[in-house]
Amino acid sequence: MSSRFGGNMEAKKILEKQFDSLVETLQETIRFNTEKGVAENDAPFGRNIADCLNFVLKKAESFGLETYNCDNYAGHADLKGTGSEVLGILGHLDVVPSKAEEWKYPPYAGEIHDGKLFGRGTMDDKGPMIACLFAVKALKESGFVPQKTVRLIFGCDEESGMECVQHYFEKVPQPDVAFSPDGDFPVINIEKGIYQFNVILGKLPKGVTLTAGERANVVPSLCTATVQGNIDGNAEVTVTKQKGVCTVTAVGKSAHGSTPDEGINATYPVIALLAKTFPENEGLKFLKEKMCDTTGKKWGIALEDADSGKLTCNLGVLRTSAEGILTATVDIRFPASYNCRQMYALLREHTPEQFDIVAGHGSNPLHVPANSHLVTTLMDVYNTALGCNLKPLAIGGGTYSRCLKNCVAFGPLFPNEEQTIHMPNECVDLKNLKLMAELYLEAIYRLAK
Repeated sequence: MSSRFGGNMEAKKILEKQFDSLVETLQETIRFNTEKGVAENDAPFGRNIADCLNFVLKKAESFGLETYNCDNYAGHADLKGTGSEVLGILGHLDVVPSKAEEWKYPPYAGEIHDGKLFGRGTMDDKGPMIACLFAVKALKESGFVPQKTVRLIFGCDEESGMECVQHYFEKVPQPDVAFSPDGDFPVINIEKGIYQFNVILGKLPKGVTLTAGERANVVPSLCTATVQGNIDGNAEVTVTKQKGVCTVTAVGKSAHGSTPDEGINATYPVIALLAKTFPENEGLKFLKEKMCDTTGKKWGIALEDADSGKLTCNLGVLRTSAEGILTATVDIRFPASYNCRQMYALLREHTPEQFDIVAGHGSNPLHVPANSHLVTTLMDVYNTALGCNLKPLAIGGGTYSRCLKNCVAFGPLFPNEEQTIHMPNECVDLKNLKLMAELYLEAIYRLAK
């Protein structure tokens, strides 16, 4: 264990010895497919997510931690402190959907190749939470008795609206201070606002359907359209014809919806072709001219501020109803100096009245001052360990941090590390997994002692 880490050296030696067990536990956790499933009486987000939560809580119990399952919405594991305050570590076990055919290795096998552990959730967010669990285990086995109770909170619906923590915090008080290992290192103290919504774009031409995407917060990597009759393809789409029906297909590249420029949106070329083919259709025209743009500038909704930067816009889902009505689902990340109400007003102002806007998930921005004890402590942990002098970050991604009164994101993505979160072949470098576990141990020790 490097001397770059201060604090509880005995705990760090224990963590190093148990790293193989950490990896094995993460592999077991990855093997639960925790995409949101069909709700059951005792499994609000599907059976697999409930089973995964119970597996992790039983593992924590075996480490000597006190656990609580909040109706399979969320749960926690406590290392009891001597005082009344609570340090929370808030993460999640649910994941975004995966298409196995897009992966080099199976997304729910937890295989190790070339020093990397592959699987959905390895970085977002099972890997970091299992690292935190083993950090707390090592601290406990070292004899450390914290002043604050250390509470690992495992949510089950972060990727689909955060209903898990809404229910959980109706029954359990919020921690006094917290971090979420669900973002970037060194520290994210500003998160843009999130506004997800549907635009009802009216009827498509007869015989036309348009389908893309699964989640508002993921750049769609596949888009398909069907057209009765003939339609000419181009270099960006493929067209196949069977029994008088043409199928138009475009393939892009997935990315997190908060960074849409890192992906290639498969809807854009299909929309462009349909709009050209059916120039009289107002819905297709609006899609092409206003909504195929990651900045919001074409739509007239581009915003920017000095602290958090520019608005981003992701066209994430397209669906056609049985009646031929086209609905587009959009994910916008807006600067920290605005709010959801202002965002809706701006959208309504720049969208024709004939197209309804139906609000979905919305979350106002987060801003924890850079000079707060929480931020300065975590920054010192990171900068001391890595021998650098970085500053806190502002991002477009939405983490659990904004659900709490005094919380910031702390890792797991290191600066200049390849971004695979929400993408095919999500993976964690085992060297980085070990380093993040060390950082989490030091942070928990510093904040809880």
